[in-house]
Amino acid sequence: MRVGFDARWYNRSGVGTYVAELLKALGEIPEKIELVVCEDPEDPVPALSGSCISRLPIGSSKFSLAEQVELRAHCKSAQIDLFHSPYQYGVPLLLPCPLVITVHDLIPFLFRTRSWYKQLLAVPLVKMGYRAAALRAHHIIADSANTARDVERILKVPSSRITPIHLAASDAFHPKRDSGETQELFSKCGLRSPYVIVASTRNWRAKNLETSLRALALARRSSGIDFQTVVYGPGNGIDALSKRNLTFELNIQRVGYLPVGDLAALFRSAQLFITTSRYEGFGLPILEAMSCGCPVVTSNGGSLAEVAGDGAQVFDPMDARGMAEAVGRLLSDADEARRWRSRGLARASEFSWCKAAEQTIAVYRKVCHSTICDQEPDLAYRHDPESTHY
Repeated sequence: MRVGFDARWYNRSGVGTYVAELLKALGEIPEKIELVVCEDPEDPVPALSGSCISRLPIGSSKFSLAEQVELRAHCKSAQIDLFHSPYQYGVPLLLPCPLVITVHDLIPFLFRTRSWYKQLLAVPLVKMGYRAAALRAHHIIADSANTARDVERILKVPSSRITPIHLAASDAFHPKRDSGETQELFSKCGLRSPYVIVASTRNWRAKNLETSLRALALARRSSGIDFQTVVYGPGNGIDALSKRNLTFELNIQRVGYLPVGDLAALFRSAQLFITTSRYEGFGLPILEAMSCGCPVVTSNGGSLAEVAGDGAQVFDPMDARGMAEAVGRLLSDADEARRWRSRGLARASEFSWCKAAEQTIAVYRKVCHSTICDQEPDLAYRHDPESTHY
């Protein structure tokens, strides 16, 4: 089976992590699958190895008519049996083969994510892109069971065409501290102990950053512990809330974007990580924190409770008081902190990219088999039953 994979979505984002880690895991599985990695020659996916992987540079930009033509031509010439687009809209629609897409979340359908001007002009096009991708796809991979239900409910896709496959943390996120990493990190980032971690994002309203800060302020007042609040990620959210005087008592230390290794070290030395999002398609940061032995306080927004399982403390997204009490206990009770570190590590061990790759290959085989059996959707490509690529 020869699979084309649109790796042009590789970048320094959650989707980029998905692309890099899944491709790496797919290449390490001794299956009869050939991977043709379609990528931007200016930003290739690093650390891919294996005789089953070949790279194909794509000159066209995403969201262009040229990409539709170029990808169709490449799929024909390379005799691709199936094409996987790892993003939920802007997919190639003119392919001569079956299409699998990954849907990470349905946020544009559920929350305002942009200024009112862009919300009125751009978001309807984004929603149209989602619907077109769902209609064209033979099968949809969702990051979680919660996202799978959203795809079924919002995009009206039958559950038989959706498979939830959990993500995983990368190998960099582990509990073992390297010699001297704490001192180096503290010096580089201006940290002091104890500290707690919060993530700032561009989409800070849906991520509910305000409730995280309110919970930390309550915990600070009730516990009397002078902890540092370390904020990583883009400054959009923390900038907006600073203007509303929601950060003045939290001893904020911004570290911005961090390399993966530094972020993992940050989690390993933290007292806790708090995130109170109203919705997540998966919630990779809580899994990364748990993998490092960092206790997590989170919400039940979207898929967060599904991913957290019994490895983190989970609250209603607006329950700042309940979260504040949990934060206070983690800061003041060493046994409580050890208990949640242990539970988080146990939960994190249930996720792996190897498992995700195996489940993804099962989807590929299911799609190719159903195509041969002529069970594909109305828009489907009729696969040549004489093909010998799988």
